[in-house]
Amino acid sequence: MGFFKPLSQLTLDAVDMRIGKVELVKSPGAERVPLKFQRSTRAMTIQLDRVYEPGETVEVAIDYEVREPRFGAHFVTPDASEPDQPRMMWTQSEPEFARYWYPCIDTSADRLTSETVVTAAGPLFVLSNGALKSRTDNPDGTRTWHWVQEKSHVPYLMSVVVGDFEAYEQSWDGIPITSYVPRGKLALARPTFERTPKMMSFFSRKIGYRYPWPKYAQICVDEYSWGGMEHTSATTLNLGTLHDDQAHLDISSDNLIAHELAHQWWGNVVTCKDWGELWLNESFATYFATLWTEEDLGWDEAAWERRDEARGYLAEDKTVRRSIVNYRYNDPDVMFDAHSYPKGGRVLHQLRYELGDELFWRALNRYIQVNQHRVVETADFRTAIEEATGQGLNWFFEQWIHRGGHPDFQVAWQWDEAAKSARVTIRQTQTVDEITPLFRASAELEFGFGPKSTMKRIAISKAEETFHFELPERPTRVCLDPRDWLLKTLKAEKGQDELLDQLANSSQVVARAEAIEGLAELLPDAEVQAALMKAAGSDPFWGVRRDAVKALAKTNGDPTRTLLGRLARADAKAQVRREAIQGLAKFPHADSRELLRAAIREDRSYYVVADALKSLTRIDRANCEPDLLAAIARPSHQEVIFRAACDGLVELKSTAGAARIAERLGGKLSPSERVIAVSSMSKLKPGDAAFQQQLRELLSNERTNVRRAAIDALSTTGNPQVVEWLREQRSKESRSRMVKTLDAAIDKASANKKDIDQLRRELDELRRRNEQLESRLKKLEPAK
Repeated sequence: MGFFKPLSQLTLDAVDMRIGKVELVKSPGAERVPLKFQRSTRAMTIQLDRVYEPGETVEVAIDYEVREPRFGAHFVTPDASEPDQPRMMWTQSEPEFARYWYPCIDTSADRLTSETVVTAAGPLFVLSNGALKSRTDNPDGTRTWHWVQEKSHVPYLMSVVVGDFEAYEQSWDGIPITSYVPRGKLALARPTFERTPKMMSFFSRKIGYRYPWPKYAQICVDEYSWGGMEHTSATTLNLGTLHDDQAHLDISSDNLIAHELAHQWWGNVVTCKDWGELWLNESFATYFATLWTEEDLGWDEAAWERRDEARGYLAEDKTVRRSIVNYRYNDPDVMFDAHSYPKGGRVLHQLRYELGDELFWRALNRYIQVNQHRVVETADFRTAIEEATGQGLNWFFEQWIHRGGHPDFQVAWQWDEAAKSARVTIRQTQTVDEITPLFRASAELEFGFGPKSTMKRIAISKAEETFHFELPERPTRVCLDPRDWLLKTLKAEKGQDELLDQLANSSQVVARAEAIEGLAELLPDAEVQAALMKAAGSDPFWGVRRDAVKALAKTNGDPTRTLLGRLARADAKAQVRREAIQGLAKFPHADSRELLRAAIREDRSYYVVADALKSLTRIDRANCEPDLLAAIARPSHQEVIFRAACDGLVELKSTAGAARIAERLGGKLSPSERVIAVSSMSKLKPGDAAFQQQLRELLSNERTNVRRAAIDALSTTGNPQVVEWLREQRSKESRSRMVKTLDAAIDKASANKKDIDQLRRELDELRRRNEQLESRLKKLEPAK
């Protein structure tokens, strides 16, 4: 261990650990020297044998034990509801959970090399960072795995995973790429992971820095609530990452896989020095995932992804506005938000436009070459850009990284026929304050002339400014930033004709989508409806077709119903078919009902079938129960069909549905199916004694999501005993999030109990008064 000032004692983060002994290691093979130490619940302080000066190193060995750590390591075990559940163990240390399973300086500012030696039952596989140095079979039937990570990484990137896995093996340029899945799920590995080598090739080539680790492993584990975690050379992913070819019609894990792979450069080779600089990890990985989409599927798909990411940030910005670099946080978890992920990714996209592709990639290469295997802050990135490009970018970083918000643009234009000149006025309407600046940005203006267009680059820097352009004729449309380089909101003064031209003729998917948003406000105009119907049926990009369908679904009439039916049957993209099927839910027509049933029978998309069940429930309530009951047993990705069927039966208050769901709840179910069944039964038969007993048993289920579903269901049953059951479970829980869930449920159930007690008192009082009234009436009755 190296250090920067004279050192006589060493303090390490170590939570709830039993420390056996601490020894000084003077040299390999030499006798170790015992060292004194003090420990608290969260740290340990070691008294060294002397004062060590900067430049010297000291090596200590710590004998410690930790059992059932609150965070950092998780054990998946079978229980009564899932006796066949495979045993599994994994670690998860980001942001500061490494201290719960091994002593360390648990900060992203520390870098270390590592060796991991794990002994596990013989049949089990063990994965960790770096290269496998040895695997030894022991006389007792166990096996010891020795992994070595020779290049430095930070403590939260350490990983151990143990379990019974099958391997999907690939490689790139001599680097082994192995994706591990739980035994029995190997068929799902190819559709999920087959593009990983191409991603590695692309990132290595574009960054100009070859994949830096001796292997790349991806391992899918159970009960993992994160999407993925980029442990050095050994990414951990949740089971939801896996999907078959049929699910791939609707979803893809490529974005997640590319994101975690990109972290092997951005986050692992260079790591943010503080969580306040998290964007240097997460924004880079977010942007590189869309760059992979751009490489693999083209500009339009990547532009659509980035549009959705901007929407995610804009939604968060309405409630929380902060600078991307932000040291004012109480808990590092709060930094893992839409500012650190999509906003920062979009800022990198803007930087790419500002610099141009050649300088952008030159700057990124300079940044990683100069800072490899170091911890970094934003100033290091900015300096590398300036060194690589010769451009000073203080202005860019000050407004986009060190302050918050985004520009709100309003655009209007006029045509001067005599001068053959277009006058474009751009206003920034955001409130400028200590957080939000007036923005400076380069931008594109597109002047369209039907199917043709010309692009002009402008520099925006004022609250309001007007640009003049000489053109050969009056443009049919003027679009600011049609390729969506800038993170912004945009309001443009456009009439119906201009919007129709933009939808029909723009080559940019985001511009066409913006035209649909404007035209949707002009419905039910016949010309507008005709244009949207044309876009819905023939636009070359599925996202534009879907948006057009969504707008049209708000209109009535046979033409709309007919179009929705045709697209529900025939569009090549499942997302468009889904939108059409959702739109049919407002058309209770015989053709619609038959079309929905045909989709349930025949469509290959799990998600189309689920949406068809939902729409059928709305337009054929009297006859859809058999369809819903038949769908209960159909397998699907993430159980989307089972959920849709159960939701429909709940809406019908179906007695047969309750019986069928109860039957399934008593049998073998996946955890997610069990959660759906519990939620449905809590609405269908909350007062059923047998169901309540099942819920009580599920309070001790090993699955966190199942326990939470049981807790939520019990809190609404109205059974006074529930409060005691929940309190009993609370006394057994150690995880803070589950304790909070139980506390909320106890409060809710207690309120219900008070309401019930009050109702009982009122009923007793009413019963007493009735008895008194009957007595008085008897006294008034004439004698016979």
